[in-house]
Amino acid sequence: MEISRFSSIARPIDPNYSTNRAILILMLFVIFASASFQVLSGIPPVQALIPGIRTGIYVFLAWALARELDPDNGLSAFAAAFLACVGLLYFPVPGMLPLALFLLLARILNRSTGLPAKSFDSVVILLLSSLVTLQENWIFGAIAAAAFFLDSRLSEPKRQQLFFAGIAALISAFALLRELKTGSLEGGVSEAALLEEPGLFLLILIPAIFFVPHILASHKMKSKGDLSGLPLDPKRVQVAQVTALLGALALAALEGWPGIELLIPLWSAVAGISLYGILHSLLRITGRSPG
Repeated sequence: MEISRFSSIARPIDPNYSTNRAILILMLFVIFASASFQVLSGIPPVQALIPGIRTGIYVFLAWALARELDPDNGLSAFAAAFLACVGLLYFPVPGMLPLALFLLLARILNRSTGLPAKSFDSVVILLLSSLVTLQENWIFGAIAAAAFFLDSRLSEPKRQQLFFAGIAALISAFALLRELKTGSLEGGVSEAALLEEPGLFLLILIPAIFFVPHILASHKMKSKGDLSGLPLDPKRVQVAQVTALLGALALAALEGWPGIELLIPLWSAVAGISLYGILHSLLRITGRSPG
C-alpha cells in the first residue's frame, strides 16, 4: 500500500539517488561503529544493536533536517551529518520524537514535496506534538501551533490547519500551567536559563547568527517539489527556517544546556548549513566554486 494515499509530506529514501545512497551507507557505518563500541564495552551484541540504531537515526535526522532547511544544497546536509557524528563523541543521544516533530513541521511549512499536508499528516503531527509537549516542554506545543497557523496563512493556505493550531495551543497552555503548578519551571520562564550562562549563550548565538544570511539568501529557490515538480515557494522555505531556528533558541533559553542537547542534530543542521555556505562563498571568490 502506497504511503502517498495517506501522507503528502512523507519523503521515502530512494537509493537510486547518489546522495540518498551515501546517507544510507553513513548510517550503516555509524550503527556498526556504535554497536561495536558497545560490544567492546562489555554489552551483549543484541543489546548493543539498539543504541547503535539510535545513533544511526540521530545522524540521519541531522541530514534530513538540513535537507528541509537548505533544499537547494544537498551537500550541506552531509556537513550537518558530519557535525552530528562529532557530536556523538561529546553528547548523549537525545530522544528522537522532538527531532521528528521539527522535521515534520518543517515539511508542512516548506512543502518540500510540493503538496500541502493531508489530514492524516496533521493528525499525526498533532499527536506527536502533544506527546512531546506533555513529556518534555510546553514550548513544543507552541511551536506546533505556530506552524499550523502559518500553514493556514501562507501561499495556497490550508484553512483547516487553524483547527489543529487551536488544539496544539490548548495542549501547550495546559502543559505550561501544569509546569507552573508543580514548580518545574524554576529557572525556566521566570529566569532565562540560557542568559545565566554567557559561554552557553555564545555557543548558540554564533551558529544562529551565521544562519541568518542563509535565511535571507533563500528568497530565490531552484528546488522543486518531489511530487508536484513545481518550484518551492521561497517564502515558505524561509518561514520553515525561521520557525526551526526560533524554536531551538526558545527551548535553549528556557532549559539551558538540556534544551540544547535535546536538539543537537538540529543545531548540527544549522551549523552545517552555515559552514557549507561560508565555504561555498570562499570557493566562489577564489574561482573554485563547486557550482
